[in-house]
Amino acid sequence: MKKFDKGYIYSKLLSDFIASLVIFFTFFEDFLFDDTVNREKLISTIPYFIIAFVVIYACFIAYRIAYYKTSGYELTETEIKCKRGVFFRKNSVLDYRKIHAINKKQNLFHRIFGIAVLTVDSGSTNTSRQAEIIIVEKSNTVDALLKELNTLKGTGKCNIDNTKEEILLSEKDSLYRFTSKKKMLYTLINILSTAFFTLLFGVLAVSVMAICKLIIKQGFLGTWGEYFLYATLITAGAMLLFSAFSFIGCMIRSFIGYHKFTIKKQGDNIEISFGLLDKHTNTFSYDRIKAVKISQGLVQRMLGFATIKLEVIGYTNESGNDNAELGVLVPFCKYDEINEILGKVLPQYVPDEKQTNSISFFPYVSWFLLFFGIILGLMLAITTAIMLIFSVSLTIIFTVLSSVAGVVLILLVIKLVSAILSYKNNGLTINNGKVTAYSGGFTKSITVLMANNLITTEDITTPLRKKAGITSIVMHLKTNAHSNEIKVHIQNDAISTELESLLV
Repeated sequence: MKKFDKGYIYSKLLSDFIASLVIFFTFFEDFLFDDTVNREKLISTIPYFIIAFVVIYACFIAYRIAYYKTSGYELTETEIKCKRGVFFRKNSVLDYRKIHAINKKQNLFHRIFGIAVLTVDSGSTNTSRQAEIIIVEKSNTVDALLKELNTLKGTGKCNIDNTKEEILLSEKDSLYRFTSKKKMLYTLINILSTAFFTLLFGVLAVSVMAICKLIIKQGFLGTWGEYFLYATLITAGAMLLFSAFSFIGCMIRSFIGYHKFTIKKQGDNIEISFGLLDKHTNTFSYDRIKAVKISQGLVQRMLGFATIKLEVIGYTNESGNDNAELGVLVPFCKYDEINEILGKVLPQYVPDEKQTNSISFFPYVSWFLLFFGIILGLMLAITTAIMLIFSVSLTIIFTVLSSVAGVVLILLVIKLVSAILSYKNNGLTINNGKVTAYSGGFTKSITVLMANNLITTEDITTPLRKKAGITSIVMHLKTNAHSNEIKVHIQNDAISTELESLLV
């Protein structure tokens, strides 16, 4: 069995060293940089800190070396084997024909030492959050393994397919280019989304506080005016600060996270590559795609943009955790371009126009009003009773109740807007074995799936809704256990029979 490349040890020890320094200074920052601490005492304790740090780091070194010596992989005639672990050993065997997705990852430390991590998944829901096979090798070796495994999972023959790659979407292609201009626009739209809701909550919060202050002071000038001005400035400042951090995060995500975003085709496989610091190369067969999801935030919808994602089993990172970014097909495009892009890449997943609509609005708010009303009534009754027991003045009681009423009004407005959007968004289309599901409130989602990927469907209803012929539909896909539900609310229950027929 071949061992992992030694670059694994070096890259891990480098990251461990930096992490150890951060942890060390986090815990001892106050002691090391406190001016009140006696300098002679501080200097005398430094050797002990160094010894403690060396001992801790030596443990990391021992663990990494042990992991290297006990880990390795082997490609046999019919399967790939992998063993890894120190305290908890794991031996994995995966038949070539059961390979579902193959993903290559390189972070900054990996690239320093010229290595890459290859994860191979079977797509089993029992291991949906952990890759069965993990290989750490030189980058060029990983590239060769990736090509060979793509061949083996389909044919079982140990030969590398040298078929020329056909670039479907790339930085140079005219169909879709994730250019700097688009990245900046993508960033600004994310900022606008954040700023919109921040401004909404800020204005409502300032209004409620101003009304309460107005009631207490019983005037429109002087102290109230000054308070309102300061409250407005603080809210605006907080909104701008939050938006600034959001802008930085979006910039990093769009320019660094999606650096050189390309989509290629090799035979029946699709390959998605992107990233500057963490470089991902994810490869899977077209027949492994279970659904295409098109999402639009509220601001994206207003401006006519969308994101296209794929639902593919086997997307895990080195630590075994899901990474939502790995399923991105197109990070940012015009909504009108979706059919054109999918028509070239995945023509069978082009969404159909919505044929059914929600048949009633009230169910979107009924349960919320019921439970919210009960909880609110109890809270108001208890709060009022406590204030009366302690002889609180009627002015303060009125002010508190007015503040609660303001908060309730905010929540009701938000819920009402969400319910209106959900009422307009939810719907379903069934056409020649293809299901297009429309759902969502503030964020609109369109999910396209093939009937043969449906595991089961569920009807969620109540006795009253059942009499009215109303139901909510939940569809389960053949995909990861944590993301296999698609919900469409408040539909005619006749659609359930049509969906059930697709399962036969």
